[in-house]
Amino acid sequence: MERKRFGILLLLAAVFLWGPAPVITKLALLEVPQFSLAFLRAVISTAIVFTLFYKKGYFKVEKRDLKKIIAAGLLGSVFNLSFFFLGIQRTSAISAQTIFTTNPLIIAVLAHVILKEKIGRIQFLGVFVGLLGATIVALRDVFENGSFQSGSLLGNFLILLAALSWVGYILLSKSLSHRYSPITITSFSFLVSLFAFTPLAVWENWEKFNWIANLGFNGIFGIVYQGIFASVLAFLAYQTGLKLTSAFASGVILYLNPVVTTLVAVPVLGEKITPVFLIGATLIIVGSAVATQFEVVKHHVKKRLNLKKIFNISRR
Repeated sequence: MERKRFGILLLLAAVFLWGPAPVITKLALLEVPQFSLAFLRAVISTAIVFTLFYKKGYFKVEKRDLKKIIAAGLLGSVFNLSFFFLGIQRTSAISAQTIFTTNPLIIAVLAHVILKEKIGRIQFLGVFVGLLGATIVALRDVFENGSFQSGSLLGNFLILLAALSWVGYILLSKSLSHRYSPITITSFSFLVSLFAFTPLAVWENWEKFNWIANLGFNGIFGIVYQGIFASVLAFLAYQTGLKLTSAFASGVILYLNPVVTTLVAVPVLGEKITPVFLIGATLIIVGSAVATQFEVVKHHVKKRLNLKKIFNISRR
């Protein structure tokens, strides 16, 4: 029981590390160019994981899996971060984190289409409700202002591309997870991002390098937060919490991410919670929970009923 409680605390820690990330990133990008921020994040996170895990044998990869691991790294740390950093500059932190919560829904749809996994009626309803909510949040300015000219539309679309990239990373990671530790996959993801963002950061700073002279608290804190807290610490907390609890607990707790982001974004950035956003966010969270947790809940209920039946029989 103590292990479970500690696991839940670790999962909550991961949520409270990931939740503020869009707000902190949005502020950091006012002082640090996007590819430079991604490069510095990669330098810090790669240095940490190699220092902690290199001697423990986590970096041995078979030649046949190298391409797949590199592809996972490109999707999870390069495309995902690039689209996210581009998108967060054009939309609100609240909308960005809420749209990202559709990840389980996208995975469910792709698993059905590509892997031919069956989706029950209840799960299909959950997917439909969640994606409807995502559409409402993405088109929030259209519903509120009646205009398609808002820059947030492009931002929301880029955030959706970031979410799709993350889904691709998860699917590739799952195919590798039976042979490699999550630490191995994540560490190589950081390493791939380091190689990818190095030339982009050099190109970005070729002519404009004066941002370092104007670097303030928000930029420095954003670099440190992205490199340590939102990457290495959050990942380790989440993975350890997952081992100590269950997939059900980890899935449900992740739906708190938009709530944490909102609690930070409203006072720090002055972002507003509108009725349209509330409707969309509610549909996303409810739809995601139904689509991803229904089967788990049903399994637990059946298990409890079976145990109760066995217990009653044994008493006779």
